[in-house]
Amino acid sequence: MSLPALIPGTASRKVEHVKVVLGTDVQFRKKTTMFEDVRLIPKGGTHSGDFAYTIDTNTDFLGRKIAAPIFVSGMTGGHDKVAKINMDIAGGVSEVGIPMGVGSQRAMMEHPELAYTYDVKKEHKDVILLGNIGASHAMVYSVKQIKEMLDKVDADFLCIHTNPGQEAAQVGGDIKYKGALKAISDVAENIDRKVIVKEVGNGISKEVAAMLAKTKVAGIDTGGAGGTNWIAVELYRAGGTRSMDIYRDWGLPTAGSLLEVKSAFDGFVTATGGIRTGVDIAKAIALGADACGLAYPVLKAQSRGGAKGVADYLRHIIMELKVEMARLNCKDINELRGVGYTTHGQLKHLLEQRVGRSLLQREPA
Repeated sequence: MSLPALIPGTASRKVEHVKVVLGTDVQFRKKTTMFEDVRLIPKGGTHSGDFAYTIDTNTDFLGRKIAAPIFVSGMTGGHDKVAKINMDIAGGVSEVGIPMGVGSQRAMMEHPELAYTYDVKKEHKDVILLGNIGASHAMVYSVKQIKEMLDKVDADFLCIHTNPGQEAAQVGGDIKYKGALKAISDVAENIDRKVIVKEVGNGISKEVAAMLAKTKVAGIDTGGAGGTNWIAVELYRAGGTRSMDIYRDWGLPTAGSLLEVKSAFDGFVTATGGIRTGVDIAKAIALGADACGLAYPVLKAQSRGGAKGVADYLRHIIMELKVEMARLNCKDINELRGVGYTTHGQLKHLLEQRVGRSLLQREPA
């Protein structure tokens, strides 16, 4: 299916986002994920088997079995030029056995003919798919409309993203967030899918997590600072016309956001934002994440090698995770969750101020 080269508004912005992320340095400049301030403590003894090749990374994702505690975060959709990206990612995750998300489905709500750019299950029926809508648009559309949106692409779960920083920096961005919490609560209570609330690079605090804990939301995705900076993306798109550069490094780092969320929310928690290595994933799991989301490195892999590039990259990072698990003497993900850790530097300082001393360290289980 082909469309005009440019559909004004939401759809064309999807193409611009991909071009900016792949062609410009829009990572955080000074702020990091703070995973470098985490030290993992190897478990005593040794596991049986032949090094990393027999380590089991299988785990649970909201009731679904997956091959590793990894998923591809939603990035794009909504334009003919980005449809292949989603399909290639689906091909890669299908081979590896992990979930994937799609970008905001607002474009297909505004232009129903664009639904095919998100509909990866028409070729990869086994993919566990996370649908996506913004919190500001959960206030606009009814639960019935959102359900229909998910049904059109056979999505298994719904992500509701909150991105006030990005919207504030975006020319024509939607910064109407009054009533967003109620809208999220209504959707989570009335829709027939489990709902995950996610940030997109600025992190979720313990205060927000505590509010979400009072709803029927099943999960929180930290979407912390330290990776791709969506404020920077919008500032670049604006061509220097926005006076928001002071917010270029704004946000709660991913490791800090993860521990803040865990201090206030007992549900399913995923860590995204600057996750780049298997060691990052191991640290996040040890700190309490149920899974980790990858985006930018997957987009780069797709741009270079299509579906095969995605699958090869995912296999590589899973092997990195297995090697780190072998170093820690963990034969499976449950053992990794019991690994001891210590925190240092800026992360330790942040935790002392924000969540107290209880999460600063943990002895091995």
